[in-house]
Order: sequence, then C-alpha cells, then structure tokens
Amino acid sequence: MTSLFGLFVGVLIEKFKNRYRTITYSIFSQKVKPSLSENLGGHLKISLGDREIDTLKVVTVEIENKSSVDIENVEVKFTLGKGAYFQGNEGFLQKNFSWLYWNYDFNNIYNKVLEDNNNTQTDNQTGLKIIPDELQQRIDFVLTNRNYLIPVFNRKEKAIFNFLIEDPVDGVEAKIFPSIVHKSINFIESVNDDKQALKDIWIGVGIGLIFVAAVITGVVHFNQEHKNLIIWSAVIGISYSIVGYLILYGFRKIRSFFK
Repeated sequence: MTSLFGLFVGVLIEKFKNRYRTITYSIFSQKVKPSLSENLGGHLKISLGDREIDTLKVVTVEIENKSSVDIENVEVKFTLGKGAYFQGNEGFLQKNFSWLYWNYDFNNIYNKVLEDNNNTQTDNQTGLKIIPDELQQRIDFVLTNRNYLIPVFNRKEKAIFNFLIEDPVDGVEAKIFPSIVHKSINFIESVNDDKQALKDIWIGVGIGLIFVAAVITGVVHFNQEHKNLIIWSAVIGISYSIVGYLILYGFRKIRSFFK
C-alpha cells in the first residue's frame, strides 16, 4: 500500500514538473511618418542613412512569463512578412533592464553574411556588387529574421523588444511573427484584460443560470403543489441583476449625454 501511494505521488510530481508554462506576447506598432493631409505630410521627410523612406515603423513586442516558475535559455524568434526588412533592433528585461542579445547561431550567421558581402566583387560597369543567389538568400534571411536568447526568464518578468522595420514600398504593412520553441511552453497572444473580464462575467452568468435552473427543477419536482410560487420566486430573484444592469446602463447614457 505504501509503495502504491509513493508511486501515485511520484506520478503527480512528474506531471506537475512537466506541465505547460504560459508565455504571452503583445505587439504594438507605430509608423514613423504619421498619416497627415497632403498639405502637412508633404513637408515631412524620413531618412535612413542616405535614403529617404516613407515606410518605416517602430514595432514593440512585449513577452511575459505568466507562469509560476523561472525558465532558462528561452530562444525567441521574430520573422517578418514578405517585402519587409529589419533596420534596427534592441531587447531588454523590464524589471532589471538587462540587455538581451542575439543567440549564438544567429550572431554567427549574421557576421558571416556581412563578411561574405563585403568580400563580394563589384561590377566595373555598374558599380554594383555581383551577389550570387546563395549569398542573396542568406542576406534575405538575416534581413527578415531576428533570433534572441533570454538566458533566465523569471516568473512574472517581461522581455521588451523594439524593432525599426522598413515595410514594402507598395505601402502594405507587413506583420511580425514571434515564436518560441521550448519544452513545455505554451506561447500565446495576450488577451485584453477588459475583454477577458467581460467574457468571464458572461461565462459566470451562464454557469449561474444553468445551476439555478437545475436546482429549481429539482425543487419543483419534489414540491409540485408550490410549483408556480417557486418558479416566480426564482424569476424575481434572477431578474434583479438584469434590472440593476439596465438602470446602470441608462444612468451612464444620461451622464454621457450631459458631458
């Protein structure tokens, strides 16, 4: 019996250790050149180096460890949609402001591409570099990807990543796709707290109504002589919350009208 109990406890401990940890992400985007009327927008110019660019934007990705455990060696990958390129990047942990850096493999790939590109021959007639297809593919990869390493991601900690991104010249806004491949991690987009609270309220109301209906059904079944009284009492008891909501809704409408 003791050995069986020990086995059961051991299985529970392993299940607890291997449970999924939730990491969430939120994405915020802001164009560098604001959308203004032609009269105002015509006077604004955004330059990057020697190039004038109208499609630059700043994207911030917030990643939060919402689990109750600390996680080590979390690799976060960011990929851009077609036609967009990274022009700048930074990452740090919010609580202690520790800087985050590219992982070892991506850093080596980037430096190798940079070295090979610098060593590429130049066409004497056009003055442009003669870039082989294989090198161009690697250039495209490092321009559209960023791979970061979070050595220690403490519980309830946030990692902030800021990117300067050049969107396609046709004006289409390319998306950024964050991803994490790590054992026992559930990586999901963060849900708006207000929307989640409203959703929880309606779920709670639904569960409550089902429970009350089940209880009333049982009570009525054993008290047929007082059936109508029980049903009307239940309806009145439930309706008070609806009446209260309608009064509050009307009050807010009237107050907003006179603001």
